[in-house]
Amino acid sequence: MTVKELYENIGGNYDEVLSRLMMDKLVDRFILKFLDEGSCKSLMAAWEEKDATAIFETSHAAKGVCANLALTCLTEPLSIITEGYRPGKESERDEAKVNAAYEKLTKVYPEVIAKITEYRDSK
Repeated sequence: MTVKELYENIGGNYDEVLSRLMMDKLVDRFILKFLDEGSCKSLMAAWEEKDATAIFETSHAAKGVCANLALTCLTEPLSIITEGYRPGKESERDEAKVNAAYEKLTKVYPEVIAKITEYRDSK
């Protein structure tokens, strides 16, 4: 499997990440580093603790990482969570929408990690 095929399998935007990183080799290197990047796991811990400040901070960090790697399947729910927990906007939070985004994230994130791990192990 190529890194482009991996992106197709995980719901990422290969053309976008390639335009940012400029070389297939760099896309490969950074998508593998995502396996050790912990902001999504930190978000899940913050969510369990119901720590609104930590939810905002970790979702914002995870959104940035995923956006830079063009992992749109993760960026979309992370954006909803980030905006839902943005300080000063609490009264505007749509709990149902934020909860649905979190459910999507907790479903998709492990799938993405499994596919990247499979890709790494097949090399």
